[in-house]
Amino acid sequence: SSLALPHARVSSSEMKPVAMRLLVLLACSSLVQAAFLVESPVTRVVSLLSELKTKIQADGASEQKSYDKFACWCEETLQRKASAISEGKDGVEKMQNTVLSLKGDLGSHGADIGQLKKDIAANIESQRQAEEVRSKERSEYGEEKTEAEQCIGALESAITVLQGSGSGKKGFLETLQEAKLLSVVAGIRRVLGQPAASRSIADLDMQVVKRFTDRPEDFIGGQTGALSAAQISNNPFGDYAPQSTKVQGILKNMYDNFASDLESANVDEAQRQKAFQQLMETKKTELETLQRTLESQSMSEAEKTKLLADTRESLDKSKEQLAADEQLFAATKLSCKGKAGEWAERSRLRTQELQGIDRAVEILSDPDAVKTFKNASTTLLQLKSRRRSVSANDRSRVFQHLSALATKAHSLGLASIASAAFTAGHFDYVIEAIDKLITELREEEQEDITHRDLCQGKTNKNKNDMADLVHDETKASAEAARLGVLRGELTQKISLLESAINSTKAAMSERASVRVDERSAFEQAVKDDRDAVALIEEAITALSQFFKSNGIPISLAQEDPKYDPDANSGPNWQGSYGGTQSESKGILSTLAMIKEDLEKEIQTGRSEDTAAQLAYEEDRATLKKSLDAQIASKVSTKGELAEVDAQMVDIGNVIEQKQADLAAEGELKSSLEMDCAWVDSHFDSRRRKRKAEMQGLLEAKDYLASIDLGDMNTVL
Repeated sequence: SSLALPHARVSSSEMKPVAMRLLVLLACSSLVQAAFLVESPVTRVVSLLSELKTKIQADGASEQKSYDKFACWCEETLQRKASAISEGKDGVEKMQNTVLSLKGDLGSHGADIGQLKKDIAANIESQRQAEEVRSKERSEYGEEKTEAEQCIGALESAITVLQGSGSGKKGFLETLQEAKLLSVVAGIRRVLGQPAASRSIADLDMQVVKRFTDRPEDFIGGQTGALSAAQISNNPFGDYAPQSTKVQGILKNMYDNFASDLESANVDEAQRQKAFQQLMETKKTELETLQRTLESQSMSEAEKTKLLADTRESLDKSKEQLAADEQLFAATKLSCKGKAGEWAERSRLRTQELQGIDRAVEILSDPDAVKTFKNASTTLLQLKSRRRSVSANDRSRVFQHLSALATKAHSLGLASIASAAFTAGHFDYVIEAIDKLITELREEEQEDITHRDLCQGKTNKNKNDMADLVHDETKASAEAARLGVLRGELTQKISLLESAINSTKAAMSERASVRVDERSAFEQAVKDDRDAVALIEEAITALSQFFKSNGIPISLAQEDPKYDPDANSGPNWQGSYGGTQSESKGILSTLAMIKEDLEKEIQTGRSEDTAAQLAYEEDRATLKKSLDAQIASKVSTKGELAEVDAQMVDIGNVIEQKQADLAAEGELKSSLEMDCAWVDSHFDSRRRKRKAEMQGLLEAKDYLASIDLGDMNTVL
C-alpha cells in the first residue's frame, strides 16, 4: 500500500461545509434546550453519566483492540525471535561441530599427505635402485655373454681347424691348416683363462690342452729335425699326431659346456628381465595409485580448507545475528511486559471509574433522591434558564479567546469551534465538538506513528537487504576473479604439458631414428665383414692351391744354395722347384689372422648391437613413462579446468541473480524514499503542530468550562 503524507484536518476549502454542519448542529441544540426546560437537572446528569459510561466503554473497547493488536505483535515477534534464536543456536552448534570435524579431517589429510609423499619417494627410490641393480646385472650379463660367445667362437674355430687337418699320413701340416692352428692357439689360451674353463674339464684334460697351446708342434708328427731325401721320398706328408684327436674331444666338451652355460645364462637373464619388468609394473601401478590418492587427498584438503574458512565466516555472522536476536528478544519481552502492566493498570482504573459511574447513577436514580431533587427543581430551572441564554458579551469574549488560541496553535479546527461558540446559545455542543476533534487528532497521531514505524521498518529492511546483496555480490565477484586466475593457471599448465608431450614424442621419434641408423650401420658393417671374410678365404684357397696340387709342404722352407768360395765350381741349386714356401706361409698366416679379426669384429658388433638395442629399449621405456605421466597430468588438468569452468558458470549466475535482486531493492528504495520522505521532513513538525493544536483545544475546553461554571455560580 502506498504511504502518503496525511492532509491537514481542516483546509480552507472545507471551512464552508464545516460551518454549515455547525449551524445544523446549533439548530438541533436549540431543540435540545427546549426539551431541557421540562427535564429535571438530575435526569440530565444521569443521562450525561450514561453517555460518559458509554464513551468510557467505547474508549475501553477501542483501546482493547489496540492492545490486542500489540499483544498479538508481541506474541508473534517473541515466538518468531524465539524460533530464530533456537535455530541460530542449533546452526551455531552445527557449524562449531563442522569446524571441529573439518579441523580433524584436515589434520588427518595432512598426516595422510605426508605419508603418501614419503611412500611416493620410497617407491621412486626403490625403482631407481631396482633399475640400477638391473642395469648392473644387464651389463655383467652382456660382458659374460660377449666373453662366452668369443670363447665359443674360439673353441669352434679350433675344433674346425683340428678336424680339417685329416687323419692319414700326410707328412708336414699344410700351410693353411698350420696358419689356422697358430691363429686359434691364442684364442684357446684366452679360453683357458676363463674360470668356467676349469669347471668344464678335468685337471688332466686341462694339462693336455695347456700343453697343446704351449707346444702345438708336439701334436704334429714328423717335425723332429731335418729329414733326408729318402725319408721325404718314402713319406712326403708326415703323420698327424694321434693326440690331436684327444684335444678335439676335450675342446668339444669345453664347447658344449660353454654353450650350455651361455644358454643357462640366457635363460637366467630372461627370467631376471621378466621379474624386473613385473617388479617395475607393480611399482609403477603402486606409484600411480599413490599419486592418484595424493591428488585426491590434496584436492579434498583444499576443498575442506575452503569449507572451513566459509564455515568460520558463517559462524561469526550467525553468532552476531544470534546476539542481535537475543538482544531484540529481551528488549521486546521487557517492552511487552511493561505494556501489559500499563494495560492492566488502565483496565483496573477504567473498571473503578465505571463502578463509580454506576454507583452515582444508582444514587441519583433512587426514589428518595428523585423526591429530594424535585423539591429543589426551582433552583435548577433558574439555572437552566440562565444557561439557556448566554449573553452576547460572553460569546464575544469566548470567540476572541478561542480565536487567539487558534492563531497561536495554527489550528483551523479550533477556529471553526471559535466560530461555532460565537453562534451557539450555550457551550455544551462546543465542548463536545472539542472532545471529538481531540479524539480525531489522537487517531491521526496514531496513524502517523504507525506509518512512521512501517516506513522505518521497511527502510531498515531494505538497507540491510541491499548491504547483504552487495556483500554477497562482492564475495561472488572475488570468487569469480579467483576462479579466473585459477583457470588461467590451468590453461597455461595444459599448454606447457602439451609442449612437453610434443617434445617427448619428438625425442622418442629421434631416438628411434638414431636406433634405425645404428641398426643399418651394424647390418652394413656385418655385410662388409662377411664379404671381406669370403674374399680372404678365396685368396687363401688360391694361394694354397699351388702347394696342394704339387704336393709341396708349405711349412718346409727351401734352403738357399750353399757353396764353398775355395771350390773350383760356383754355387748352384739342386733338386726340383718348390715354390716360395716361406713367403707364402707368412702371407697365408697374415690372411688367416685378418680373417679371424674380421670374424671377431662381427661377434663384437653383434654384442654392441645387442647392448645398443637394450639401451634403446631402456631409453624408450623411460621416455614412454615420462610421456604417460605427462598425458595423465594433462587429462587430470583438463578435468580440473572443466570443473573450474562449471564453477565459473554457477558463480556467474549467482552474480547475475544478486545484481537483479540489488536492482529490485534499489527500485524499492526509490519507492520508499518517495512514499516515506514526509516522515523525515514533516513527522516531527506535524507532531509539534498537532500537540499545540490539542493543547489549544484543551485550553479552550477548560475556558468554556470555566465560563459555564461562572454562570452556574452566578445563578446559585
